[in-house]
Amino acid sequence: MVLKKSGYSSTTAKNYIIDAGVVYTNVTFDSVSGDFTGTLQGATSGGVTLTIEQSYRDIEVDGATKMKVKGNKVLESANATITANMKELTAENIRKSLNGLIRDATAEEAPAGYKVIESKLNVDDTDYISNMAVVGRLSGTNKPIIAILDNVLCTSGLELGTEDNNEAVVEQTYEAHATPEQLEAETFPWKILYPGETTGA
Repeated sequence: MVLKKSGYSSTTAKNYIIDAGVVYTNVTFDSVSGDFTGTLQGATSGGVTLTIEQSYRDIEVDGATKMKVKGNKVLESANATITANMKELTAENIRKSLNGLIRDATAEEAPAGYKVIESKLNVDDTDYISNMAVVGRLSGTNKPIIAILDNVLCTSGLELGTEDNNEAVVEQTYEAHATPEQLEAETFPWKILYPGETTGA
């Protein structure tokens, strides 16, 4: 075999993940129609980042100190996050940043039609969003790439800066969390759906 000077091949151009991803919540797949449904999180600016961090530990064994040993490594922790720079700032999106409460303003607080967004002390089960997905596009197909995180919670808080001749953008980081059932089954609360090689355009 002759070693090539470049990794580029006849299939390379079909395997780029292109353009900014789109964020959805509560995504479901209908096996009858073959379609996904979900709720748009809103317009973003500067893209969306999916991060899956995995930390490994080498088991300490007497006499095995000079090098890493195959088979002696164990997964110590893993965490998945979606970071979205939200430019579309609805009252609900701001509430999600705080895992807070939203209610109608009283007549004593504000004009009719205003909402009040408030922080709260405790994290309730209802604060977790069933799932969140980043949907991207593979250059060689019309099929989406979908990364789905289960039971997400925004853990980044709220930082909102404004300036002239620009729009505010709020960075939101959502972390995945396992259910007790997933923990017992040792199933991670995330997955990536990727079009196979046989998928047509």
